[in-house]
Formats: sequence, structure tokens, C-alpha cells
Amino acid sequence: MEIIKSRYGLNRTIEKIDTNQIRVMGESQFQRVAANDAGEVIMFDFEGGPALLVGGEITYQKTKWKIENIKPIETYREGFSECILTVSMKKEKEELAAWQG
Repeated sequence: MEIIKSRYGLNRTIEKIDTNQIRVMGESQFQRVAANDAGEVIMFDFEGGPALLVGGEITYQKTKWKIENIKPIETYREGFSECILTVSMKKEKEELAAWQG
């Protein structure tokens, strides 16, 4: 488990819950969620960050993971947000291509 700070200083907990799933959660008064035409969630943005995008990446334990899917989790705790990311390990070739532009 890792803890990062939002730009407002609030904790965001990141933890690997399965071989290809990462949970991101923390205090957030609101979150923004966007979906494509098929209704699939493609963006989840906590108040103060991080903004998570399908096709984007998240770093966990010094490894970059590509976000394949985002599943918002409905919580009943006020001021708290959570989502589960389905991820794949980012390949060195993808990193090199991104770096080269």
C-alpha cells in the first residue's frame, strides 16, 4: 500500500488488490466521472487529483501500470471516494515510444 497526497494535501491510498487490479481511495468531497458513448467509464477524477484515464498510467511501487478499465465504487461514507482500476504492466517499448514522442 502507498499513500500519496492530493494537491490539497489529502491522502489517497493506492493498493494492489489482485494481479491486475489497483484500488485508489481517499477523502474527496466530490469526483468527476466521464463515460464514452457505450457507457464505459473512461475517466475518474478525485477532488485535487489524481485524475485517472483509461489508456493513462499509474505508478505503484515504482512500476508503471497502464489503466485498462475504471470501476467507480459507490461508498456511503460522506466525503470519501473510491475506484478500482484494471491494469496491465506497461511495456518498455511503450515507455520508449512515449518518451520519443
